[in-house]
Amino acid sequence: MPMSFRRLLLPAALTACGICLTVPPAASAEGWDQGPVRFSASGDDECRVHFTIINETNAYYVVDYAVDGEDPTSLVGVPGIWSQTGVSVRARFTLNSVPYDITRVVGRQGVQNLAPAAPVFAPGTAPYVTNRDPITTTRTVNLLDQPRLPNRASDTHTVTYQVVLGPQSADKGFDPATGQFALLETEVSGCQTETVSTLTAPPSAVPGVPVDLAVHVTPMEAAGTVQFFADGDPIGAPVDVTGGSATLQHVFTEIGDPVLTATFTPQAVEDDTFDTPYAASNAAPVTISVRDEHPGTGSLSPGSVRVLCDGDDEGSPGPGSTGSSSSAGSSSSSGSICGESGSAG
Repeated sequence: MPMSFRRLLLPAALTACGICLTVPPAASAEGWDQGPVRFSASGDDECRVHFTIINETNAYYVVDYAVDGEDPTSLVGVPGIWSQTGVSVRARFTLNSVPYDITRVVGRQGVQNLAPAAPVFAPGTAPYVTNRDPITTTRTVNLLDQPRLPNRASDTHTVTYQVVLGPQSADKGFDPATGQFALLETEVSGCQTETVSTLTAPPSAVPGVPVDLAVHVTPMEAAGTVQFFADGDPIGAPVDVTGGSATLQHVFTEIGDPVLTATFTPQAVEDDTFDTPYAASNAAPVTISVRDEHPGTGSLSPGSVRVLCDGDDEGSPGPGSTGSSSSAGSSSSSGSICGESGSAG
């Protein structure tokens, strides 16, 4: 969806031709919306900029742009960059007896209006006309397709834009109230690809016995590391994600029910690549029960064990079934269970 615009009036950058100004156009929240050449740009939440230029003249105009305050001269000669990017353009003109001499630098190409109806303006051959039927030209630019995108790893970018080339200074966003060219701005978001991290762990563990904790990251192409946590404290070092998974073997030392979490941190993306920037993600918490494998032992008191002998339908105890090693009236240390003799000791 379109996002908000802001108007910046900065020292100029990009105009040609020196013709006196007579019409004072103005910038608005939607771009430059007065005069025979109107233009705007709208950033959306899918890392795209939608440029529009409405031209009522018989000349060509170009809207250029820069990302995150980049210096267009640093883009000269970069493969895939518009050949005019980084070129200095000088505008000399007089308005109300005030002379102006402004040099600007061409940025990346946003949109150039479609060919106007003949005769197309050319100095010395065809007059400049400003009352033709409007020609609307649009172009959508995906910032991730742009070479040398500054802050490529970022999810958001600020795009500044203006009209660069064209024959008439008055029609390219010059504001006579300030003596400057309008440099407009829009925001772009959604440049990172979202990731989802899923944490898995066994339901229980024994103190001192290693268990495997794993995180699965999608899309599996996302490279980076995973940091595991127990009750908010990091456990182990960050683990590299390989093939969409990261596994940590961990030993719990204390009995309890720690809550496990994990955070995926994407690998850094360089500006001079076309690598996809991924977003960080947090896995939903998982609780693991840490208990001792051998609980404490106790003693059995006489009579606490009852043995049912074969054929004892009522469940009555047989001789020696009380667990006693001797009984009253017996002269022997041996005992019997269900009539079978044996040693009690």
